Amino acid sequence: MLSGIWKFFKRHQRKFIVGSAIFSGIILATRYTQYKIREWQQKEIRAILERAKKQQHFEHLEKTCDQITTSLALNVRNTIIKELDGQTIINQLKHGSADKIALWNELKVVSISRSAVVIYAYTMLITFLKIQINLISGYMYLNQTVDNTDGYDVRAKYLQLSAYFIYEGVQKLCNLIKSKVEQITASISLDDKLTLRDLEQIYWAITSSIFADSSNDPIKNFVSYTMSQQVKKDTSIYSKIIDQTLDLLESDEVQNLTQRNIRSGFVSLIDHISEYFDDASETKNGISHPRTSNKNDHISMNSKDAVTKDNGTSEFLDINKTTMPMAKIIPIVIGQIPDKQIAKDASADLLECLMTNNEIKMLGANIYEAFSCKTYT
Repeated sequence: MLSGIWKFFKRHQRKFIVGSAIFSGIILATRYTQYKIREWQQKEIRAILERAKKQQHFEHLEKTCDQITTSLALNVRNTIIKELDGQTIINQLKHGSADKIALWNELKVVSISRSAVVIYAYTMLITFLKIQINLISGYMYLNQTVDNTDGYDVRAKYLQLSAYFIYEGVQKLCNLIKSKVEQITASISLDDKLTLRDLEQIYWAITSSIFADSSNDPIKNFVSYTMSQQVKKDTSIYSKIIDQTLDLLESDEVQNLTQRNIRSGFVSLIDHISEYFDDASETKNGISHPRTSNKNDHISMNSKDAVTKDNGTSEFLDINKTTMPMAKIIPIVIGQIPDKQIAKDASADLLECLMTNNEIKMLGANIYEAFSCKTYT
């Protein structure tokens, strides 16, 4: 029996060897495949957890960014109100100043300047903060597992850079825009009757004059308005972050985005003002103050307002043909940015639009992704 088995094995020795080799290879290949599948699954799980963690971090970052923006926007607004003080002029008019014409002309410049500065300042602030917060947060996320004791000090120091814009940059912006407004409105008297389109052209003339002034244009010179020239790059990490910030602020993408949002801001302002061109301003204490803008009663620049006649029929009033003396337009314009912020004034609506702007959000997301990526060096 055993000899028969042995002879059978000898006759088929090669087949047994080849079969054993194939069988062993299959086992090894199966185990290797299982190992690779487990490795891939673990890698995918880690990647999913990493993405979820990063997404959660980014969503928290967005909320933090909005809170910081809201707080700092109020500081920016207060700086603008202080630099372009209209209340003092109004008080002088109420108390019967001798030179009322000069005061009204000064109020004209202040009112137009204030609304224009708010649009520029808010747009620049939100763009700058979106870049700044997402850049440093992406960097901090990437270095969470790295032993970097200077990280939080760098972040605190870096975020303090916005203080320069809030005070120095906004003051510089006020001076620039006020000088442009003085030049453009010098020939417009208080008795001149303007249409909504005429007022719109004044604002576009301001933006065109600023754009043509290459050495002072806040968009072309974004860095000089938002960052002090005396920033000390005392560490390699801080220096690297500053350089990256400068590159972003000077990029065509950021400057074009800021310019588009500024134009949108002026369109929104004109839409707010258009609501008053078919209705007389209310009078209070001898000074005209416009009613509060209502977003639900929004009227487009090119819309026509329906007017009901005594006989019950209706006709359409083209608000672009409605004229109003400059003296009556001034309280309307300054009322868009009142000294004390109220709900749904022009600045509040502008801030909300900018904070929910998809292009600005996408810019922040791209910056965060770039700086939180492990391939970043």
